Amino acid sequence: MKFKINDVEYEIIEVNQNEFIKTKEEAQDENYFLWGQTRFDTFKVLIYKDLPIGQKRKTLMHELMHIYLKSYITNENLENITEEIMCDISANSHDIINKIVIEYFKNTTS
Repeated sequence: MKFKINDVEYEIIEVNQNEFIKTKEEAQDENYFLWGQTRFDTFKVLIYKDLPIGQKRKTLMHELMHIYLKSYITNENLENITEEIMCDISANSHDIINKIVIEYFKNTTS
């Protein structure tokens, strides 16, 4: 599924674990395992296809939050973030992220 955040189009793709691997070191690490990954260079959100539906939803929300932060919080030093700033980010991103997640899972049972 394709979607836009701040006028940039991304695509959500469900993948096998081997599709997350980008480096030789990752390929050789037997503990390398990801649930999701945002690739800003290709505008893709990768989600591990074999996750249970509940974890898949949470993982997609997590990855969408990365996109939201990179798209809208461009000058904020996230290392020194306050509770007030985090609450603002959460409140402002909620509708955007949930709309995408609902659309993505609308034909899914569970």
